[in-house]
Amino acid sequence: LKRLREAANSNDLDTVQQLLEDGTDPCAADDKGRTALHFASCNGNDLIVQLLLDHGADPNQRDGLGNTPLHLAACTNHVPVITTLLRGGARVDALDRAGRTPLHLAKSKLNILQEGLSHSLEAVRLEVKQIIQMLREYLERLGRHEQKEQLDDLCSRLQMTSTKEQVDEVTDLLASFTSLSLQMQKMEKR
Repeated sequence: LKRLREAANSNDLDTVQQLLEDGTDPCAADDKGRTALHFASCNGNDLIVQLLLDHGADPNQRDGLGNTPLHLAACTNHVPVITTLLRGGARVDALDRAGRTPLHLAKSKLNILQEGLSHSLEAVRLEVKQIIQMLREYLERLGRHEQKEQLDDLCSRLQMTSTKEQVDEVTDLLASFTSLSLQMQKMEKR
């Protein structure tokens, strides 16, 4: 059982797959309540996260500190893991206890993208696309379909971009969309 957590922690996809196929329990936790899914989410490894979920890992299992894998994924800057966990049934509201939601993560990620000049056009486009996908999943879980349509529009625009300026435009739109969604969230909490 310990081997599965160790393999997940060291990003060893083959060993994780082998152990799961041999029937290792994906929900087994260590003395701090951490499961293989906690480790994989913390490391931002979406392939291992997906594999564990496929084999019945519980996306809402809490560790000794009360963290779900989604909490830990929110601390990494790896967006696809959050999308994978949301699709795998992770509860959206589990993030709120730490005061962070996927929207907060998207916002900080967009800030980094807008400040960074070193990225190639392709890399930036991919990052923006991943953020859009994550927000889509998140809004779908919240039942905000009209906002999801706005994201679909942004996604189509992104696909038609061919210059850095055009990608920046989409990034700006996405950043203001995300700020707006965060404001909506605050209003709903009152």
